[in-house]
Amino acid sequence: MRYDLVIHLALLLHILFETVLGHYGFFLILCRVHDSLQNVELIYSIYYDKTELLRFNSTENKVVAYTEYAMKWADDFNKNPELLHKEAEKNIADCKRFGEQFLPMVEKSVKPEVVVRSVRQASGKSPAMLICSAYDFYPKPIKLTWMRDDKEMTADVTSTEELADGDWYYQIHSHLEYFPKPGEKISCVVEHASSHRPMIYHWDSSLSESDRNKMITGAAGMVLGVIMAAGGLIYYKRKHTAHII
Repeated sequence: MRYDLVIHLALLLHILFETVLGHYGFFLILCRVHDSLQNVELIYSIYYDKTELLRFNSTENKVVAYTEYAMKWADDFNKNPELLHKEAEKNIADCKRFGEQFLPMVEKSVKPEVVVRSVRQASGKSPAMLICSAYDFYPKPIKLTWMRDDKEMTADVTSTEELADGDWYYQIHSHLEYFPKPGEKISCVVEHASSHRPMIYHWDSSLSESDRNKMITGAAGMVLGVIMAAGGLIYYKRKHTAHII
């Protein structure tokens, strides 16, 4: 698997360049890891007031100036390429040690959590709609397919792209519009690197959405009734005990 991991090894060091007039600068180190920790590219950059002045790339072992003011600095640095290479090797070693903490996270596969549910019932000429949602999976590539009685459905299917959660994981949603038939079997098939075989999730059409809601409401009412009864019993016992005392 190919990956390109960028590690921000050095944070903003504005204290070294900050002035009383509000001007500031910072020194930034980037570690680019290509394919493996044996192939690490190091980039130094010096900024001042949001302008990049100098950049060093370990692949070229050369400092490049981006402003006329910084050209003399670049020339001075490039007069001693052995020192540049030596300093770069030290930081590359730090990059490798730091990268070892992240590579297991990058390389692992995380199985998605999949939910199939109804979002609309059929009414007249309007079809019903199901949604198959896959959450918290990694890596990004994934395929969702709808099956109806073991035949793939391609019409009336719309899907989102893989959506980044912002924490290395992704989610995706696929919608199916259809007119229900008695005894049919509808499934959402998920193919992902976290599983060696397709993962199949069946839609239980034995209960309509309204029936499900009624069951949930009834169960909630039963629980609430038990809680109220228990509270009344506790109150009665406390009051009865107080009268005896």
